[in-house]
Amino acid sequence: MRPPDVEASEPVQVVVRPEVPVLAHTRSGTGEPLILVHGITHRREAWDTVTPFLEKEHDVIAVDLPGHGDSEDVAPDFDGSPTPLVDAVEGLARDLGLERPHVAGNSLGGLIALEMAARGTVASATALSPAGFWSPIGRTWARGVLSGASAALRHMSPERLDRVLAGPAGRAALTGLIMAHPGRQDPEVLARGLQGLARPREGFAAMLAGLDRWTTPKRSDVPTMVGWGNRDYLLPRTQIRRLRQVLPDAHVVVLPSCGHIPMADDPALVAEVILGNARLARV
Repeated sequence: MRPPDVEASEPVQVVVRPEVPVLAHTRSGTGEPLILVHGITHRREAWDTVTPFLEKEHDVIAVDLPGHGDSEDVAPDFDGSPTPLVDAVEGLARDLGLERPHVAGNSLGGLIALEMAARGTVASATALSPAGFWSPIGRTWARGVLSGASAALRHMSPERLDRVLAGPAGRAALTGLIMAHPGRQDPEVLARGLQGLARPREGFAAMLAGLDRWTTPKRSDVPTMVGWGNRDYLLPRTQIRRLRQVLPDAHVVVLPSCGHIPMADDPALVAEVILGNARLARV
C-alpha cells in the first residue's frame, strides 16, 4: 500500500538539458577561470605558447571545439552555424561549475567569445581577429583561402608535409596568409596545427558552406577587447570598421607584426591583451 503523501503527490516534471558535445580540454593555473577557444580547423594546442603567461593569474581552460582536436564530432544535422559551438562551450563551463568565466578566442573562437558576451554568460571577452565582420567579398575570400588550402593539403602525405615544413620557405608558403613570422615556427607544431585542414573532420564543409550564418553578435555590457593583427591576410584588419559599427563599446587594438593567429607570432603580447581586459572586469 502506497503512503498517502506519495499517492496524492503532484506529477514530477523532469527538465532535460539538450545534449551538447563533450569538449576535450586542458586545465592549468589558479585564479579566476578563463576559457580559451581556437579557430576553425585548429585545436587547443594553438594556445600553448600563451598559457604560461595566463596561468599565473587564471585557472586556464583551453578547449577543442566540437569536430576539432580530440573532441567529439558535431551533430549529424549541424548546419555550419556557430550557435551549437557556443552552446557546447557554455555547456562545458556549466559542467565544470564555472560561473561567468572570462573567455578569449581567435577567429571562429573570437566570434564565439563575442557571442558569449552578448549572452551575458562571461565576465569579459577578448576576441583576436574575430570572424563574422566581413563584407560579402571578404567572406568569399576567407572561404576560398580555407577551401583551397584544405584541397592542397589533402594531396600531401604526412611525410611530404613534414619535408615542406622543414624549411622556412615551405613554412612561409603554407602559412604565410595566417602568420606574420612562419619561419620562426616549430615545424612539428605547424604540422599538427594543419591537420585540421589536411584531414578535416565532420562539420568543416558545413561551416564553409554556411559562413553567411556567422552573424555578428549584439552589443553587451561585458568588458570586450578586440585585437587584430596588422598582418592578417585571411581576415584583413579593414574589417575593424564594421566591427566598430556593430560593437561601438568594444576596445580595439592593432597587434603589430602579428598575423591571423597572433598567439603564434607574439604570445606575450596576446597574453597582455587578455589579462588587461580581464583586469578591467574587476574594476
